[in-house]
Amino acid sequence: MKKMLIGAAVVAAIVAGGAAFAQTTQPAKADMKAPHANAAKATSRADVDARVAAAFAKLDANHDGFVTLEEISARADRREQRAEQRAARFDPAKIFDRMDANRDGNITSAEAEAARGQRAEAKGGKPGRAPAAAIGGFFARADANKDGVVTRAEFDTIGKQMKSRMAHPAMKRGGVAGRMFAASDSNKDSRVTLAEMQQAALARFDRRDLNHDGTISPAERKQKRQQRKTQRHPG
Repeated sequence: MKKMLIGAAVVAAIVAGGAAFAQTTQPAKADMKAPHANAAKATSRADVDARVAAAFAKLDANHDGFVTLEEISARADRREQRAEQRAARFDPAKIFDRMDANRDGNITSAEAEAARGQRAEAKGGKPGRAPAAAIGGFFARADANKDGVVTRAEFDTIGKQMKSRMAHPAMKRGGVAGRMFAASDSNKDSRVTLAEMQQAALARFDRRDLNHDGTISPAERKQKRQQRKTQRHPG
């Protein structure tokens, strides 16, 4: 059982690292569920209200009905401390040894997949698509010479980058919560109510609801992304 759990930790680290490389400007682990987390589904105004209410409940640490800058900062401090602790525990050499099942000094995609299977078994479930995609992305970046295997030297290189990103995630102070706060503090009193946060979120929703039917579809999200891309790079 101990060996299986170590394998689970290995794949968890690789998945986190793969996600960090794919989104270099995002936190390694989201502070809250970001708006794009449900991009494949249609979103209604009621969905937005419910998500904002859930987020507000987490942010309002003292349950006084307000979210303050102090609460946002305290949350950011805790996230940064956890990131530093994860980085301190992250040991690329041990991860490589665990994944190199046949001890030939290389990691193949099959060996990585086997480790992912151990993780799923340890959790009592089936591996999801997201971990599979992350492992694929990890291999694409780690396999510098594109020969289909990851050597210890290649792993060490990407491992150092992963450790650095884990210790110093590229994020704005406060992350998603900080951006929600800034957008919601309409009267600039340095505290936000649930009503203010929901109002700001629904205003953003309405700007993205291009056909004004009360629902944002995946097609509308795609169209909005294309509009922003055109605005950033006209012509």
